[in-house]
Amino acid sequence: MFGEKINIATMKKPFPRFGSFVLLYFIVLTLANCNTTHINKTPSKNIEGLWIGTYTVGEGEPVPAETSFFFSFSIFPDGKLSYKSKGFYQGSKEYITFADGTWTLEGNKFSFKVTTVNIAGGGYQHTQYGTANYNAPTGTLTNGAISDPNGGNAIWKMNKVKS
Repeated sequence: MFGEKINIATMKKPFPRFGSFVLLYFIVLTLANCNTTHINKTPSKNIEGLWIGTYTVGEGEPVPAETSFFFSFSIFPDGKLSYKSKGFYQGSKEYITFADGTWTLEGNKFSFKVTTVNIAGGGYQHTQYGTANYNAPTGTLTNGAISDPNGGNAIWKMNKVKS
């Protein structure tokens, strides 16, 4: 027993396949994670709150192009958003529009999708899509754009007024 020579070549290796499998598993796992891009879609607490600003209508609206109106967002922590805006019905009757929907923030790109809950003159509810650049240090949403698949577009900007 002591002093005997052991022939390593003839020893049984109990786990050679298991060790190879574990090594291969970690190599594959490491390589799979090398090209993964992580996008933060988690709502930012800095963006939640009340925002107030203006939107400016584009060509083809029932009011002169470049007319600006009141526009506000309530941005909630659960990815929900409500907005209130002033507008004119048939070019002369002032009204307030409300809409509810969702928002996302990816890096500094703010996006939303809303459906109006009231329309002047009893029109149909419609969906609007919007984007803007979010600047957390200054509390601003800038270079905003809104589109409505049923017609209409506007640019907008807002400042955060309350968390």
